[in-house]
Amino acid sequence: MVIRKTKTSAVAPVKVPTAATVAAPTPVARSESKGSGTLSAKGSVSAVKVPVTYEQIAERAYQIYLKRGFGPGDATSDWTEAERQLKAGR
Repeated sequence: MVIRKTKTSAVAPVKVPTAATVAAPTPVARSESKGSGTLSAKGSVSAVKVPVTYEQIAERAYQIYLKRGFGPGDATSDWTEAERQLKAGR
């Protein structure tokens, strides 16, 4: 058996998309429901729940401590109260 070497063809360069050429994802329209953070049929956003960050809770807990006048209290209860307030949207 004779093996012949054939000339390989050149491979065209692959274009890699850049941030300028990639479009941002578009929201998918879903059925509207109250308080669930879904999109309406028109595509507008209704009450989306954003997760509360550690920094936000810490700041609110400190504000609760200040409101108490730096008096004695429980840091854990301040933290849980701050978290509850932020999740309730206050």
